[in-house]
Amino acid sequence: STKPVGDNTSETHDESKFLKAYEAIPVPANPSAEVLAGNSKGSRVSSDEVLEGGGPSSGKTLGKWFPNAQLIKCAVSYTNTGQLMLNGPNVDKSVRVENPRSSLVLFYQYTKKQKWSQTRLKILMTYLTSVAKKRNIGGRIRVAQEGVNATVSAVDVSGTSAQETLRHFAQDLRNFDPDVFSQTDFKYIDDLPADRHFKELKVIPVQELVFYGIQENDAPLDDPEETDGMKGGVHLEAKEYHDMMGKDNTVIIDVRNHYEAIIGRFDGQQKKEDSKGKAEKSKKTENASKSGAEYLDPLMRKSTDFKSWLAKDETQEKLKDKTVLMYCTGGIRCERASAYLKKEMG
Repeated sequence: STKPVGDNTSETHDESKFLKAYEAIPVPANPSAEVLAGNSKGSRVSSDEVLEGGGPSSGKTLGKWFPNAQLIKCAVSYTNTGQLMLNGPNVDKSVRVENPRSSLVLFYQYTKKQKWSQTRLKILMTYLTSVAKKRNIGGRIRVAQEGVNATVSAVDVSGTSAQETLRHFAQDLRNFDPDVFSQTDFKYIDDLPADRHFKELKVIPVQELVFYGIQENDAPLDDPEETDGMKGGVHLEAKEYHDMMGKDNTVIIDVRNHYEAIIGRFDGQQKKEDSKGKAEKSKKTENASKSGAEYLDPLMRKSTDFKSWLAKDETQEKLKDKTVLMYCTGGIRCERASAYLKKEMG
């Protein structure tokens, strides 16, 4: 089976120019007391801690669903009307720049050949908390022994651009574990309105980055014997993927939830509405449907539906002796799904 990682194409960014002013943040030797305790009382971070990277409290938790999560308020953010929001008495308006912009980075990374220990995972959470305070980053980071899945933002402040901040954050991760993060595909989106910067960073520990309800032994991702340490499908560049789509005896599995598939898909067989609201296929679509890959939508309401869909006789017949392509939103859901498919069907 084959699959791409990252379905949205992104430009290759030269990070070196942003790292000239990089200052490393020390990686802690041990987890913080708050992370070890789960910070169950949910104390808040004060704004001066956010800017200065100090203080005894790392954040508040996210309630009963994520009692061990950490929440760090951003020191600087903006409303959708452009109003500057400062979190705390030690932050003043001098941080503001003219026409501030924000940036986003989206990425995921599995640990590949060896998972992190529970202690190492808690050290990572402690480190991310320190990085958030120092760099004023926001967003959401899911962490597990098997890796990280994240959407992180930054905003321009005096002395540091949002673009620079996120490249520094990427370097922080490489410093934490070079073996894991050296090949991470960081997808940067720059020059966004300032209000796109999240108001807080949530660091959420989970058992699985994507919950499929599949036992680890049934779909292992890490394999020391594999060249890249992974047991999932083959990663393809966009052109390779689209070339494969045109081949017969090929199927494309949309690993997203069904409501996402309704919005848009890659098979070239989308329907278009005419002026009377009737769905009609274009001539191009009709021709495309006669050859090339067959599109398969598992009609999943949630990722745990994938296992039962794959077990169906109808599904097995459609996949038999076929080249299998997969895609999702950012690639991460394809990882476990492709590993499980390979384990079940070879």
